Amino acid sequence: MRQGDGDEGILDDTGTGNDTETGQAGGGDIQCPICAWKPDSSSRWICTCHHIWNTFDTGGVCPACLLRWAYTACLSCTSWSRHSDWYRKL
Repeated sequence: MRQGDGDEGILDDTGTGNDTETGQAGGGDIQCPICAWKPDSSSRWICTCHHIWNTFDTGGVCPACLLRWAYTACLSCTSWSRHSDWYRKL
């Protein structure tokens, strides 16, 4: 998949559950807008360039190829949502 195809973001099914200290990745209030799953610091996604990283550490930008992912797949419910929708407004 390539950016602009409408299905941006590929998931790697490693790392599920919540971080025991913060319950989130990156220290913010981040959760799936569909099922409310919260990624932890070990959660990983994979880019089309095959780089594996935590997408919330970089705001949805692959650090290897600089592709900006507009959508992110939930590692729990596998639903796709706009990356920006994962950041809860308090």
